[in-house]
Amino acid sequence: MNRASAPSCEVLTARGRTAIARSLASRPVTVALSDGVIRPGIAVFDYGCGRGGDLRHLRHLGIEAHGWDPVFAPNEPQHMADVVNLGYVANVIEDETERAQVLRSAWALARKTLIVAARLLWERAALKGLSVGDGLLTTKGTFQRFYAQDELRAWIEATLRCSCIAAAPGIFYVFRERSDAEHLLAERARKDRATGGLRISDLLFEQHRSLLDPLQQFVARHRRLPSPLELTESASLSELFGSVRSAFIVIRRATGAENWSDVEVGDATRGARHRFLDHQEALQPLMDFLEERGRLPHPGELPNEADINASLGGVRRAFSLICRATGADRWHEFSIRRREDFLLYVALSAFGRRPRFSDLPEDLQYDTKEFFGSYKEACKQADLLLAASGDLEARNAAFKECPVGKLTPEALYLHISEVGNTSPAIRVYEGCGRILAGTVAGANLIKLHRIKSQVSYLSYPEFDRDPHPALATVVVSRLGRLDVTYRDFRDSANPPILHRKETFVGSDYPGRGKFARLTEQEERHELLTDSATIGTRDGWNNRLQDTGWTLRGHRLVRQEPVLPAKPDALRGKIVSETRPTPQVPSGAA
Repeated sequence: MNRASAPSCEVLTARGRTAIARSLASRPVTVALSDGVIRPGIAVFDYGCGRGGDLRHLRHLGIEAHGWDPVFAPNEPQHMADVVNLGYVANVIEDETERAQVLRSAWALARKTLIVAARLLWERAALKGLSVGDGLLTTKGTFQRFYAQDELRAWIEATLRCSCIAAAPGIFYVFRERSDAEHLLAERARKDRATGGLRISDLLFEQHRSLLDPLQQFVARHRRLPSPLELTESASLSELFGSVRSAFIVIRRATGAENWSDVEVGDATRGARHRFLDHQEALQPLMDFLEERGRLPHPGELPNEADINASLGGVRRAFSLICRATGADRWHEFSIRRREDFLLYVALSAFGRRPRFSDLPEDLQYDTKEFFGSYKEACKQADLLLAASGDLEARNAAFKECPVGKLTPEALYLHISEVGNTSPAIRVYEGCGRILAGTVAGANLIKLHRIKSQVSYLSYPEFDRDPHPALATVVVSRLGRLDVTYRDFRDSANPPILHRKETFVGSDYPGRGKFARLTEQEERHELLTDSATIGTRDGWNNRLQDTGWTLRGHRLVRQEPVLPAKPDALRGKIVSETRPTPQVPSGAA
């Protein structure tokens, strides 16, 4: 192997000018925190830490963090850590051999994970300079090497001779253990669905709200529990919950115990339903596991397994108790969802080298057997799903049947929060785009193209607040070419804007009602008829101006008439005619 010569003082000084003084964490560190790659209990080493902004941020979060930099921290020791961050270092090194050597040196320090980040080709347009070697010598005298997304992936894999995973545009993870990589990919598939973390008290409160409301109103008014004769629902509450006291405990836990701290609830009484309520704390971890994994835990997977065995006779009996209290259908639905999530994970694992069953972590092996019986069957169904997402006719059929989103002749548009509520074929298609680009920060709308094999991630920063938000940036995963492109509209004087926002979101999305009411107003006054001219900010503002309308929040109102300005001479005459004549005091000279 050819070793690179040590860089000169002049070169190091020039590289030092690329270091940014950060008040917030860098993108690679922010993404790794979001993915759980960096978390409390994990030691981090920042290889090329610059001025130390990431180190300060991580230490503030209680995470052990150290770093080294040839310019700003040359005397700090380089030592091994669970996670090593090589953030925007490779792209400032002019020499290819030294660049590869630095990557291998950083990898040698990583016990678990290496994070590699570099600048992408689309960032070059913002800089001026001369082409030098494989990069750009900027007007500041600094060197920058820009990569295509897949080029960066290929360089990392060729240099380290192991596969990597796209975390975001320009950011990749390299895992020491295959099982850690598989865990991350499986967790991504589950993250598509937002479930919110169900509590037993929340479920019971939701299911029996009409019966619990009178009790809640009574206690709120009298600040005590009612006697049997004071509440007509007492008998029904006792039959369902074991006692009125137990029913109130559900209310207290669902609405916040701090709201009822002065209400005396007395001692517990016994009963079948009461047994369930008395074991809420023990049952909650089991419910959390069922919600997350869609199956019963195996021995060792539940932290309070011993408590459940002692108090409830085992996990299966505890689950039976949960089903009787909350309904079995809810948990069956979780099982179906998690089976689809696992199928998505297996399908997307085909990009690169699909792991052998023995490569899977133990919990994913349990998932395989529970949902499919065998890994062979799981792979078979996953491959059929991949084929369907790549087939133009099958893909369009899935788009037409999709219950959410806005379907146009060109694409299906939907809010990112709704991806998990689409069919497995659509989720796989979007997942292919994410495998290539990684997670696109700030993207809140996804454009799934019907003809081209590509997925676009659109960022509308003011989506919730602005009635017609402007497009800020677009990241496009072009699956056929295996590349990623980028467009920035933030400096555009006339950016594209959105109409009919309610069509992109689900029925429970906050603000959907006001979105829909605005659209109904605009349609009633025929403002949305000419889509060719109203798709940009200027075109829309002109339409409003021409028709005499304006917007106040998410409401359409008539423009106030503008009164013609009065000529200065006339205005002066009116003032003089209407101003009262000053009264001169008597006796004044």
